[in-house]
Amino acid sequence: MIREACKSLNRLKNKILKKRGGIDMVCSCNYNKIKILYKISKLVGHIDKHAVADAEKDGHPLCAEEYRELKRDLEKHAEKLRMAIEGLSREGKFG
Repeated sequence: MIREACKSLNRLKNKILKKRGGIDMVCSCNYNKIKILYKISKLVGHIDKHAVADAEKDGHPLCAEEYRELKRDLEKHAEKLRMAIEGLSREGKFG
């Protein structure tokens, strides 16, 4: 899901750059949406790759479950941000 969101963001960015003649400028709010989505994707990747396995390896099942729950929550928020970005882009208001 996160990878798909990042691919969508890249497509949107390319569309915006073409419309603006290659000038890369977005308003602060939209920049924050992109940056937060990116950071969420990095966190989800770290949780997937390291956090759960490390917690289980160290005998901390409650921590492992907390990481799984955190991952689910982060994915929900990432999806909301992705939908907001795509919606604004479709309306021509992402900039």
